[in-house]
Amino acid sequence: MLFFKYFSKLPFFVLYGISDFAYFLIYRVIGYRKKVVFENLRNSFPQKSESEIKQIARDFYKHIADLFIEFLKGYSITKEQVNERIRIVNLDLIKKYTNKNQSVIIVTGHIGNWEWLLHPLNLSGIVMDVVYQRLSSPLFEKLTLFIRGRFSVTPLIEKDDTLRTTVNRKDITRALVLGSDQSPQNWKSAYWTTFLNQDSGFFTGTERIAKKFDLPVIFSEMRRVKRGYYEIEFTEIANPSEFKDLETGEITERFVRILDNSINKYPADYLWSHRRWKHKRTEEDIVKTNFRELRS
Repeated sequence: MLFFKYFSKLPFFVLYGISDFAYFLIYRVIGYRKKVVFENLRNSFPQKSESEIKQIARDFYKHIADLFIEFLKGYSITKEQVNERIRIVNLDLIKKYTNKNQSVIIVTGHIGNWEWLLHPLNLSGIVMDVVYQRLSSPLFEKLTLFIRGRFSVTPLIEKDDTLRTTVNRKDITRALVLGSDQSPQNWKSAYWTTFLNQDSGFFTGTERIAKKFDLPVIFSEMRRVKRGYYEIEFTEIANPSEFKDLETGEITERFVRILDNSINKYPADYLWSHRRWKHKRTEEDIVKTNFRELRS
């Protein structure tokens, strides 16, 4: 941990120099998950030429090199640096609810710098309950928890404890932050739709929690303005006043459509090295698409 502490104190221009070298290693030398990245890109953008796919791939590898460096910088990043480098465009959309003691769900995907997304949110003055997936490495689990919780007043919530914690904290006005583009752990309750031109399953926890606790669902788009600088903009997906008129799956579908659009605008900034589409829909999954088991 001491290494990461002192490494993070290096100035940004030095860290980005290291990132440039890291890009050369992971793309040119090691070829980190190149097969997965190119397969995902070709399947997601069948209309693009091979030269366009290669350019997106190169930009993606530069992005993830920066992403890792910026993640480590989070160990010692100051409030002033966060405010200088990350601008929230319309926090008033969240405060419209929290000022009335109405909690919300903020849903996002692995696009932009999702690690730096948490810092300005935690500094916003709104209580944040951030859900995370436990890591297999004890070292990086400890490091990640420390960095993600730098400016937080509450501990991070492990994904499996989301519902229990939401029940326990239902009387506290807060924003529940969820990354909802991962592959579902329980494929029997997945919602299936077209995402990036591919048949894709999504976990339904966000929608179920929103309806159970009457929480507005708001999408957070994090876009890179230039190297090391980002903007966050919120878009309302659904609010409790319309829940009774929504078909089951509609909130998830709206999230998928807005995320799909965001990735098409900023294709190099998505996490293409993830094996997102390794699970294929079966006949049993097709039957489950209507969410019958979720209505009870």
